Amino acid sequence: MSHKATTIVLLMLVWANETSAKEVFKVEQIVRYLNKENPYVYTAIGKQYIDEARAKASLGAFDTKLSSYSDNKEYPLSDGRYSDVSLSKPTENGTELVLDYRNAQGVQEYNNIKTGSDGEYRIGVKVPVFALLNDINYRKYNVDTAHLQATQSKLEAQNSIRKLYSSVIVSYYTLLYYQKIDSLEKTLLSKAQKRFTFTQKRVASGDLPGVTLLEAKQQILQRKQRVLMAKNSYHNAFHILLKYLNISKNQFNERYTLPHLSVLKKHTIALQTAIDEALAKRSDLRALEFKKEKLNLQGKYNALSQYPDVSIAAYGVHDITYGNGMKVGINFDFPLERTGYEGRKVEIQRGMAQVNEEENKLMLELKTNLTNLFYSLEVYKQNLQSIQEEMRLVEELEKVENKKYQAGTSSLFEVNQREILTLQAQQKQLEYTLNVLLIQQDIKREMGDLIDP
Repeated sequence: MSHKATTIVLLMLVWANETSAKEVFKVEQIVRYLNKENPYVYTAIGKQYIDEARAKASLGAFDTKLSSYSDNKEYPLSDGRYSDVSLSKPTENGTELVLDYRNAQGVQEYNNIKTGSDGEYRIGVKVPVFALLNDINYRKYNVDTAHLQATQSKLEAQNSIRKLYSSVIVSYYTLLYYQKIDSLEKTLLSKAQKRFTFTQKRVASGDLPGVTLLEAKQQILQRKQRVLMAKNSYHNAFHILLKYLNISKNQFNERYTLPHLSVLKKHTIALQTAIDEALAKRSDLRALEFKKEKLNLQGKYNALSQYPDVSIAAYGVHDITYGNGMKVGINFDFPLERTGYEGRKVEIQRGMAQVNEEENKLMLELKTNLTNLFYSLEVYKQNLQSIQEEMRLVEELEKVENKKYQAGTSSLFEVNQREILTLQAQQKQLEYTLNVLLIQQDIKREMGDLIDP
């Protein structure tokens, strides 16, 4: 074997080894890169984390609190000392428990409390009457609202991820499409370059006029331009995918090779089944249910405004020096006009009506989109079958035209037309394949197929 042949073999072995070490980048591998470190993913789900933290923080409304107060005064005509240490614990039903120690000596400035020298212990409860009867209060309302919002945000994040994933899939299939277009344009250029050598010989032998060589050069220049435009589209499509994957082109090329664009062979689901699954799975539809729950909760809380704000407080006291006692208090607060309650009630009703119509609109769009997608999918599948026959015809006609040119009974113009028609048929086949893949992905997106980042 010659040195040149040995070099070629070695290069081929190196290339084969590098290629085999790389992984074919299939559509399923996209999920690897849609993780929380991906800025597109985090942007889509960031609000979910904020609202989850806010829901956790809202539980602080039920934290036990330790309070203390001390007051010492010496006035010209009076003096007094007051100290108070208390524990308070709000509960979910609105009541508040209090455990307290206080010591009051002398004349107090803001109250008439007097204790023995060792102070007194106090234990009590404060009960908001109507809040307890209606099982709703300010703290419970805020906590429940925060948790409903966190769940709604999680579902909305799932919906955003669903749309993001669909966009990445579209960019992936688009890249495979332009990769093949780039290859077809290079093949078209290669045909013109090979024919140029043949034309040179025919012109040199006098079998063809000199102007034919100019036409051959023009064809090469035109096809080089087409290759550059195809390369540009391929380059742009590649970088759009890399943007979503959040990796560099060098990193991608070191790890992966791209497959050819081909139609997925999957079981076809019935339209009505797809609609039923979409209605059950779509996270944006489920998010609307939590919107309704929030409005119902707002309505329940607003209903408190139609009652007086009545609270009862009862305290048992044990003075270390003087013995036991008790205190009962009642607070009553009622607005004579209920403008706020009535206005808020109408606002909530209108909000509920808007959510219901938003839900109806979403379901209508979902059914329409799926119906149109299923119809379009069948059309493109039929066109794919039809284009196969057209491909056989144009390729055969191209071969015949090339033979005629070599025999001197055809022209470069006619050969060029035949080759362009073949290319156009190949491009149509690719477009139909791409559209089938994109429609299949759109059907998945409409059905609410999810991934977990």
